[in-house]
Amino acid sequence: MKNYVLVGTGSRGTGMFAKDIVEHYTDVARLTGLCDINPGRVEHAKKSLGIDVPTFTDFDQMLDTVPCDVVIVTTKDSTHDDFIIRAMRRGKDVITEKPMTINAEKCRNILAVQKETGRDVKVSFNYRYAPFKTRVKELLREGVIGDIHSVEFRWFLDTVHGADYFRRWHRKKENSGGLMVHKATHHFDLINWWMDLEPVEVAAMGSRHYYVPERMPGHGERCLTCGVKNNCEFYTEMTGKTKELYLDNEHHDGYFRDQCVFSDDTDIEDTLSVIVRYQKGIQLTYALTAATSFEGWYVAFNGSKGRLEAYEPEVFVTEEDQADFKQRKSSAIRRNVDWRKAEPGQGSQMEEIQSNQIRIYPLFGGVQTVDVPHVAEGHGGGDRRLKDNLFRPGGPDPLNHAAGTRGGAMSILIGAAANLSIAEKRFVTIEELLKG
Repeated sequence: MKNYVLVGTGSRGTGMFAKDIVEHYTDVARLTGLCDINPGRVEHAKKSLGIDVPTFTDFDQMLDTVPCDVVIVTTKDSTHDDFIIRAMRRGKDVITEKPMTINAEKCRNILAVQKETGRDVKVSFNYRYAPFKTRVKELLREGVIGDIHSVEFRWFLDTVHGADYFRRWHRKKENSGGLMVHKATHHFDLINWWMDLEPVEVAAMGSRHYYVPERMPGHGERCLTCGVKNNCEFYTEMTGKTKELYLDNEHHDGYFRDQCVFSDDTDIEDTLSVIVRYQKGIQLTYALTAATSFEGWYVAFNGSKGRLEAYEPEVFVTEEDQADFKQRKSSAIRRNVDWRKAEPGQGSQMEEIQSNQIRIYPLFGGVQTVDVPHVAEGHGGGDRRLKDNLFRPGGPDPLNHAAGTRGGAMSILIGAAANLSIAEKRFVTIEELLKG
């Protein structure tokens, strides 16, 4: 039986980790403490979990007070390094949400302290564990397309999920590293993991095209008090759990969960393009957009024996002209259907996705298909499998699903190099960011 404490009691920390510890892993795990800088949020977390667990607003006080073997870090991205390092120096192992941190300096500090202390740090890359993504890994390892020459990867975020990054703390690079780090760390990690290779050199471009102030003249600081909210397709109200967790507790720390997506001081991009050179001279082209009517991803690997393509449509706004954000984000509108098959006026009749297909094109003609049943659980079934590995470790891991600091670092450093490339308009090497 291991003792776990959680620092960062927002919706992700409580819903992804704490809730499962007290409901699904009681035979191997015990939650002994909750910590958050916001006293209202940490008390809300305790209430929602329905257990009598000590709460703290001081991290060191928590470690001084309750038994702890592992610290789970789900705070704001820019603070991950602080809690990871403090935990390791207190002799604790760590589970951290992705991204492990937001820039090269913080990344180097984590790697140095881990080497110094010898503690175990796991990064929660749930996408690795999803059955569909795992099948891609298996096929590449089996050599179905031979030696990989290049990769094409595109990721799409819709005007519900994508917009949300522009209304929360993520909208400032000093907090999140931008979408190039916060979101794309998932994607870069998948490429690294699929190929069992590390990046060498990065170049990137990035712009904010859609979530710009001029799209909504006269906008306010937040939806709650905005004078033009009746004309805004992104107006949202904090109700239910969001109200209880954030609106009711904002007086403690001044954090607004409903900031305007068109804020003047936002500095993250919504449109991103990246080129990465890997070991063996393999090339990756990557693109991310945060303003479409659908969500999902597409990847293609070109190799010496052919090409492998994989699509995973995730959600689609199935009805036309859904301008109201509350309606647009509802499950009746934002459905798990294949947007590639959408027809005008027929969205509501589309069938839910039952399986996803991998297509293999041998170099000299033909096609082979591999169908993988769709898993409707969190992140394509990745969440449950990740947590099983975190809380019940010790089984075989032939595909290296588990990610440590090296995997966490390599995904971050692509994003950090991309941010530097955008700022300085040049190629950036991973070696210069690691500095040996």
